[in-house]
Amino acid sequence: MKNPTYGNVDIEAVREIIQDFNDGNPSKIYIGTDSDARDGVVTFATALVVYKIGIGATYFYTLKRERKHYDIFSRLFEETYLSLEMASFAKEMLQLYHPEIHIDVGYNGASRDVLSSVVGYVKGMGYSYKLKPWAFAATKVAHRHTK
Repeated sequence: MKNPTYGNVDIEAVREIIQDFNDGNPSKIYIGTDSDARDGVVTFATALVVYKIGIGATYFYTLKRERKHYDIFSRLFEETYLSLEMASFAKEMLQLYHPEIHIDVGYNGASRDVLSSVVGYVKGMGYSYKLKPWAFAATKVAHRHTK
């Protein structure tokens, strides 16, 4: 069974891996999105990372491509929206209740101007979060699939 909203993410495969990871050992779920604009196309990659403490991690990702111009504010909000959408998916379809959202913004660079807005968005939706440089689900995992 595949969820068309999440492209090729097979819900049953995700459930099986999460169930294998939840064999009594603590695990954490991290969700992050990154994007890259190239030749008029913006590629968004959203990663769901399942980390079993002391053992290792696995992840799943989705891609969204749009031929649309985004300013920095809109693009970072779209990244945040896609992460929250994945978190909602994880809660509803996979019964994962405490994912941590990794936001691809930090206190340095152009993203600092939207930091308080996207943090407020995530906090308002009831999720915990991490920013750069600790937001590895966005800055490392999702980033590898935007190029």
